[in-house]
Amino acid sequence: MTSYNCTSCGAPIEVKNRFSKVIVCPYCDTHHKVNVEGLDPSGKHPKLAEFPSIFHVGCTGTILGKPFSALGRLRYKYSGGFFDEWFVDYDGEPAWFAEDEGTFTIFTEMIETVDMPDNIDDLKAGQNILIGDKKVMIKEKGAATIEGGEGELMHYIEPGTPVKYIDGIWSGKKTSIEFTEDELELFIGRPLLKRDIVVEG
Repeated sequence: MTSYNCTSCGAPIEVKNRFSKVIVCPYCDTHHKVNVEGLDPSGKHPKLAEFPSIFHVGCTGTILGKPFSALGRLRYKYSGGFFDEWFVDYDGEPAWFAEDEGTFTIFTEMIETVDMPDNIDDLKAGQNILIGDKKVMIKEKGAATIEGGEGELMHYIEPGTPVKYIDGIWSGKKTSIEFTEDELELFIGRPLLKRDIVVEG
């Protein structure tokens, strides 16, 4: 754990996870990039509106019997509403918990790459896409906008940024591909039932 002071309001901020690259001040909502020199403010953004969720920043519990703590979340707005991606410490390793209208997924592996396939915009559900050495079958394509974030985040996208996403299957595992104009990330994980998740505090 590393302690800082907010560059905007001076409030104390604690970065709890060594993988965190961004922290949002809980008092004034200033977004800071975390680097070896300290905190680099990237701007102040509106606080996320409250929507029902089984998580909140700082909650702990178990997922599939392994301990987790919820460090922060990014919210995405799309035509059907909102969905959240939580950055969690999952049994000592970084993971991402996706929550979308009562459906839940834990992603335990993330692969970052900037090598986007040339035909990515033309692909449709049922087709395959090759990401590195992984052939992913597309289940759904969509577009969203980053609504904002809170807490600690391992990766950060500026609020208002358009994001395209592809949900699919690779080797029997659930995948999510998110890409902006210059970056692509592949998340690999598995769907969860609500009984798989125990929130304690």
